[in-house]
Amino acid sequence: PLLTTKSLISIKYSLMSNPLEVNEEVPAPMNIATISAGFEKGDFLVREEQGNRVYFDFFEEAFNYISNKGYARMSREDEKHWVDLMNVIHDSVKGGMKYNTGTLLMVLSRPVTSDGVPAEKKEAAKVKTPAKVDSKTLNP
Repeated sequence: PLLTTKSLISIKYSLMSNPLEVNEEVPAPMNIATISAGFEKGDFLVREEQGNRVYFDFFEEAFNYISNKGYARMSREDEKHWVDLMNVIHDSVKGGMKYNTGTLLMVLSRPVTSDGVPAEKKEAAKVKTPAKVDSKTLNP
């Protein structure tokens, strides 16, 4: 059956009264990094992509390290969501986590480009790639 004028008006009214349902965006791919506290090797631990862990004695060092890699602090709402999610995940491990997870202080994120490579790494690859040189122009 075709849509009637009455049903179209009803749909239009529904969309106008709930604009968030129409404009909801799919979250963009991202990498996350965390800063946690409470470890023997260093007071602060940065966990980032591919399982890299770096320990620091001062929070400022940890924050500057991860910020210089292109990570930025999430909004409070997003950060709270991630903290809650990670707590649930850690609590779900039967017998507890194998390693000390510390106290999660901050969650940061960095967007990933469509090909899965972080934008920062793409730019670095462009800079490090030498320009092609014509072999005829080189002196022997």
